[in-house]
Amino acid sequence: MIEKIQKFIKEKGLNIYDIAVMTESGLQWAYCQPCNPCNENYSITKLFIATAVGILYDREEVGLDERLTDLLKGQLHFSYDTIWDKVTVRHALRHMTGLEEGTLDIDRDDIRDYETKDFLEYVFGYPPTKEPGTHYQYTDVSHYLLSRVITALTGEAADVLIGDEIAQPLAFRQMSFCRCPLHYTIGGTGSYMRAADVVKLGWLYLNDGVYEGKRILSQDWVELTEKEEYMDVGCLYDTSFIGKSGMNGQMVMYSRRKNVAVAWHGYEPEEKDREMIPFIESL
Repeated sequence: MIEKIQKFIKEKGLNIYDIAVMTESGLQWAYCQPCNPCNENYSITKLFIATAVGILYDREEVGLDERLTDLLKGQLHFSYDTIWDKVTVRHALRHMTGLEEGTLDIDRDDIRDYETKDFLEYVFGYPPTKEPGTHYQYTDVSHYLLSRVITALTGEAADVLIGDEIAQPLAFRQMSFCRCPLHYTIGGTGSYMRAADVVKLGWLYLNDGVYEGKRILSQDWVELTEKEEYMDVGCLYDTSFIGKSGMNGQMVMYSRRKNVAVAWHGYEPEEKDREMIPFIESL
């Protein structure tokens, strides 16, 4: 399969850096052009944060209907609009915090404009204008808030939990996560990995939370993730694939019908890389 995908990439002139395919036969990966071993995941980072929340959910250390402000009370050293008290973990996972526009976009923003080192204070300065749980608005804010929740529950940055409980059991090689000035994991973007490792996260979900015979996530969490749409590919494309995309041509996705997981990195600002989804479906 990977050779056919590489041929398609070349024929279409897609600016894809690396590609990985995982099936029951094992892992295959290739670099489609000279590039660094690790590339930016952008919003695929959100799936790693959601998976870390899932680990804590499975341990019964966090509930999806718990209020963020209750979980973050030790970090709230400033006044804020009380509408934030209505926002729950579930709302953040579903991008239904009540915000009407995206914010905290470190890929585009000059963080000096935030005028504070505490990004939580910055975020809480823009209160939801819709009733939480009633309005969808995709934003990096949600997963930064979840990152702060993970720290509140574990005492460490979210990427430490990701490293210990996801990357190590799945045998990742190099990886890195951006942190804010106060050393909290950004969460909504800013992770760097090989496609050959990112694809393992898709394989984990495809196999209901089990990787190489070891349970990492509960089947309950995998089902919740799919049912409540903590990913986005299954919502946006009419194929059997489910997964998480990132801007400028990043993807991790899996298909239960085809029993395959696929991941890639690239630079396609017009998202022409998405042409690969129906092509891979057809293989």
